[in-house]
Amino acid sequence: MAIVALRVPARSFIDRAPFWPLLALSGATLALAIGWIGFAASDDAAYYFAASRWLEHAPQPGDDHWGTRFPLILSLALSLALLGKGAAAMTLTALGWYAALLASVRAVSRRIATPRAAWVATMLVATMPVVVTNATTVSCDLTEAVFLLLGGRLLGDVAAGKGRRWTPLAAGVAFGTAILCRETAVLALFGLVPLFAIGRPITRRALIVVALGCAGALAGEAMYQWLLTGDPLHRWTLAFHHDGHIDRAANDEGNWLVHPAIDPLLVLLVNDDFALLFWALISAITFRFDRKLDGQGRQRLFVLTALACSTFLLVAVLTTKLVLNPRYFALPAITAAIAVAAWLDRVAPRARALALGALVGSNLLMLAVENQHPRWPAQALVAAAAAHAGATVSTDAATAHRALIPLRWGALRLVTTDAPREGTLWFGAAASMPANATVLARYPSPPTVAGAVLERAGLANALPASVRRRLLAPNPEQVLARQGRNGHRSTAS
Repeated sequence: MAIVALRVPARSFIDRAPFWPLLALSGATLALAIGWIGFAASDDAAYYFAASRWLEHAPQPGDDHWGTRFPLILSLALSLALLGKGAAAMTLTALGWYAALLASVRAVSRRIATPRAAWVATMLVATMPVVVTNATTVSCDLTEAVFLLLGGRLLGDVAAGKGRRWTPLAAGVAFGTAILCRETAVLALFGLVPLFAIGRPITRRALIVVALGCAGALAGEAMYQWLLTGDPLHRWTLAFHHDGHIDRAANDEGNWLVHPAIDPLLVLLVNDDFALLFWALISAITFRFDRKLDGQGRQRLFVLTALACSTFLLVAVLTTKLVLNPRYFALPAITAAIAVAAWLDRVAPRARALALGALVGSNLLMLAVENQHPRWPAQALVAAAAAHAGATVSTDAATAHRALIPLRWGALRLVTTDAPREGTLWFGAAASMPANATVLARYPSPPTVAGAVLERAGLANALPASVRRRLLAPNPEQVLARQGRNGHRSTAS
């Protein structure tokens, strides 16, 4: 970051209004450019189909677990109606919720600390890998966080004595809407239980109103489901039975696991989705960043911290229901970013620049080493089918399934999972190519951003083989081949 090299007096142009918004916008743009994934053929595919059904026949109760997340589904349906059924509508929805999250972070942190600290917090969140990854594809994670922050902001107003009579009710409705985005939002709300027990900094009466507002939002959805399906608990039936088992292998994705008692903490400190954020939080707490906040700021941060700590502790405890996926820790990470920003706001300008450069730089570095093409076989299949639009292409079922929606967008209808015949085209991993097939085109894996930079600089060959492969070829090479005599079905998967 260029700011690291600046030597300026405290009251310089960097403390004027335009500088920090422009810096935050630049950081967000750079992070999106580095970490862009786009359509991932995962949960976003389920959201796409659910939103499409709304356009075909509204209203919809939701046919599966993902289809009942109405705040996200309806926003995606609106984008599809405006831009058509294509990648542009998916991008608009994803970036729209990303922008809403950053606006929410800015609003909450501005009430806790100073305007400059609010922009620092916004920049930290805007470049945070766990946020950026979910900002490039349609995901419920950011939608849930937006409404949790809205509820936290309103509840913070109540704690600071700035709320109106309707504020607790509005906070409850926001929390209820967050649960409609994803049921895991209820984990944060357990943080209100100790606040109710001590009766501070929010009165028990106000918290009862919050509970009524949350219950009202959920009751409204239950009434909607009852009218459409006859079952007011339709959503919850789908939620509790959508997955017969939990894939524990997900625990190993980017995590360094030692023992269940400390593994959740290691996710925060070691996983690349958070880079150096929680290490900086340790420093912020050590140097008592909260002493520089006014009374109202401390009250607001106390409420948000209660929600964040509840999320962390319950995700850590519910090992039979959830995996240690960093996206479940988004609210603790956002709260940590606000605390770190409040601390950096009070340190010397040079120290602030160095620390901010290290934090943002580590975020960008972690994005640069990630695989930006996690569905490369499906992406390559679409490219191969487009290049041979008049020919039938045979491939394996898994790749065809992942590529289904992009193939529809391109009106590419000649992809099949049938066994290839003599003279027809076959697509799959190079390692699984039939022995009697002739290669027509190769689709090597694109490198990571960091790998591409090292390759252009001529430094890639100096890396260990495993690291070089991880950065330069994170996915198996795909090929398009013409089947020869005695063709057989590929075993690629």
